[in-house]
Amino acid sequence: MSGRPTPTRPPRPLGELALPVLLVLTGAALLRATVGSDLYLRYVKEGLWPYLVASGVLLVLLGLAGTGAEVARRLRQPVLRRDASGRGYWHDPSDDHAETHPGHDHGRGHGHGNGQEDGGGPGQEETRGEAHGHDHGRAPRVAWLLAVPALTLLFVAPPALGSFTASRDGAGARVERSAYEELADGPTTPMALEEFIGRSVYDPMGLRGRKIRLFGFVTAGESPDTWYLNRLKVGCCAGDARTLRVEMRGARAPGVDTWVEVTGVWRVADVSSDRPVPTVDVGAVEPVAKPRNPYQDVPPSGE
Repeated sequence: MSGRPTPTRPPRPLGELALPVLLVLTGAALLRATVGSDLYLRYVKEGLWPYLVASGVLLVLLGLAGTGAEVARRLRQPVLRRDASGRGYWHDPSDDHAETHPGHDHGRGHGHGNGQEDGGGPGQEETRGEAHGHDHGRAPRVAWLLAVPALTLLFVAPPALGSFTASRDGAGARVERSAYEELADGPTTPMALEEFIGRSVYDPMGLRGRKIRLFGFVTAGESPDTWYLNRLKVGCCAGDARTLRVEMRGARAPGVDTWVEVTGVWRVADVSSDRPVPTVDVGAVEPVAKPRNPYQDVPPSGE
């Protein structure tokens, strides 16, 4: 024996498992939020449900296939063996037929023969890496950090947007002109927040003196005697949410982020069409449960 250090088995980098494992985690997070759960409604519109489920299933299948392929490659990687004289060499399990073929040269790709013990010659380790398709210098360990969002959704689902987002906007979103139908007669008219805001701009005569009922969540006002009723609407996902808000006067503000139904009368005034925030003189405030879909703006009776 020459005293040269005993070679160790060249491991495949753990980072090579990162991509398939991340695919499984991401797919599992999507399925957890969509199958038997309404969590996805906190982040995207309801119409995207089938696409999210299909994506989750596909990601899980791709991840499992990739993980299986990587495990199979690891089982085929070289292992350290010793011959009768105690000299070590790298043995590739896929080359087991070499044991029944004496003419097989272990010195090429396994580091055995040519007077070299354990592939100690310069560049021999590199040759082994090339012979078995290993790249020991590219283990993307940082890729594991990408698992954090998937694990967060799996175990600590973030809440839907609320008062923080609504307060940052500072003013209501623009409401497009619409052909409003004549309102039915009745003591109180339930109305979606977007319709009420639009009528205050484009159909003010239809609101004069009419008692309406609105539904939304609370944010603090700009003065002690005011507060806002809000809804957030999304076009695709929470990232493009826009704020609908109505100023409330004449009643004590409930706690921030509390969902309430408000009955009151529109305070007649000119409302800007650019960033409309009409005002309601409140008659009654009733706390209610949070809706299943917090981004769907519908009249109170539809919740």
